[in-house]
Amino acid sequence: MELIAFIRASGRRKLQVMFALSLLAGVANAALVVVITTVAEQVARAEHPGLIAWAAFGVAFLVYYLANQFALVRATTLIEDRLNELRLELAEKLRQSELLTVDRIGRGRLYGLIAKETNHLSVTFPLIMDAIQQMVLLAVALLYLLYLSPLAFLCFLLAVVGGVYGYKAINNRFGRILGLVEKLQAQMLDAIADIIHGSKELRLNARRSEAVAKAYRKRSNVLELMLVRTIDHWVSLILLGSLVTFALLGVVAFGFPALVSGHTIIVFQLVPVLLVCLGTLTKTVAQSPMFMRAEFGLQSIMAVERELDASKGISTHEARQHAHAFRSFRELDFREIGFSYPAEQGAGYHVGPLSLTLSRGEVVFLVGGNGSGKSTALRMMCGLYPLASGRIDVDGHAVEGPAIGGYRELFSAIFVDFHLFDRLYGLERVDPDRVNALIDEMGLAGKVRFTDGRFSQLHLSTGQRKRLALIAAVLEDRPVYVFDEWSAEQDVHFREYFYETFIPKLKAAGKLVIAATHDERYWGVADRVIKMDLGQIEWVKDQAGLEGQ
Repeated sequence: MELIAFIRASGRRKLQVMFALSLLAGVANAALVVVITTVAEQVARAEHPGLIAWAAFGVAFLVYYLANQFALVRATTLIEDRLNELRLELAEKLRQSELLTVDRIGRGRLYGLIAKETNHLSVTFPLIMDAIQQMVLLAVALLYLLYLSPLAFLCFLLAVVGGVYGYKAINNRFGRILGLVEKLQAQMLDAIADIIHGSKELRLNARRSEAVAKAYRKRSNVLELMLVRTIDHWVSLILLGSLVTFALLGVVAFGFPALVSGHTIIVFQLVPVLLVCLGTLTKTVAQSPMFMRAEFGLQSIMAVERELDASKGISTHEARQHAHAFRSFRELDFREIGFSYPAEQGAGYHVGPLSLTLSRGEVVFLVGGNGSGKSTALRMMCGLYPLASGRIDVDGHAVEGPAIGGYRELFSAIFVDFHLFDRLYGLERVDPDRVNALIDEMGLAGKVRFTDGRFSQLHLSTGQRKRLALIAAVLEDRPVYVFDEWSAEQDVHFREYFYETFIPKLKAAGKLVIAATHDERYWGVADRVIKMDLGQIEWVKDQAGLEGQ
């Protein structure tokens, strides 16, 4: 089981101390039961408990209280340490994994596992320590029950055997439902993301809004049904425990005094001992759905972790090591490079083969209609997508293996689906005055300021957010700049600024600029314009070729 393997990874010494405390608490709990039932027998015989009984009760309770407290605190600390390690490991592997792997796993699934499932594990693991104590108590109580009445012990075992068959039938159905719940919850996260991020589009199209709401309601209703069914299984387990408990107590309380000789007085001891045995067993069984849920969640997390491991990502350390070899590059040569989307991601759409040589200090525009392959070509050129064919050369040297991580360090890019961070990560020592001066230059004065190491506001229009992303790109000062339809959401002023001021500045600084664009009126800014169609290069023209067409 993943739960056991996960706990064992905490360290043998720590687990030994924790389990020793749990065992001690369980034994002390059992001692309390023995003391109380012994006193009950004395009371039934019209005797009064003596000082020894009082002292035994007080010592057992003190040991139980302290050992239980230390065991649960230690268990919580131990498990939270492991969960923190797990979250950090997942985040690290996610950060270093290849882009296609992350896209394949899906955002909803990743959000659900890293946030929801780890929180569920955090709640469940202390209950495991409690279950261990309950099992210790059950073991001691059963030995005491066997000592009091072998017949009652046999009845208890028969009742448990009957309960086990009912438990298995319920448990198997519960396990299947948990798998459906996990998938539905991931789909729900994706669906609510559509409502949040697509708010503008939904408000402009009532029919689309209703369709999205209908799809969301359908998923929510199915999830509700599945969750109700999980509660139904949990209630069934509780009622099964109650059925076994009262059936056994009925046999002992009503049958033993009348039918079995010598059990009239001892019933005063048997009933509380049986209650303890059945209570501990029922409590553990009632908690078992949470253990199953934790086991299933941990299996899902480990499955994602294995997917991330299989992607063979490149560490930041490796990337930095290889980056130095590319910093002073003069020429990038893309030789017959091609990429194919997996069938589930793009109906097997293929881009390439593309052959192109780009030089430092050059401005190159990629043009073509939507779906012509411009964005995919940019991702291939940046090394974000693995090549299905061809190779990338830098100054005549092939970029292979982990070196692709260092190659990526050449690029600063703003893609169509860019993400804007609220902080300039990696640029913590940047001069705030310089950042604010750039903010003013981008026409964002009065809307955003850079204070305390972060942007004060990110709830802006797409065009304004792109300008903030442009500021971050400028501050990175990379040799190659990639822009994917950057000007699409800009007004006339900033579109003109981008093409006629910003890009020429980058060119003058010796930067290579690669931009996908639909703005034909600004083609004169580029040294070369590359037309793409159906994933391939249709033509390449320099300024002389453009002027002659």
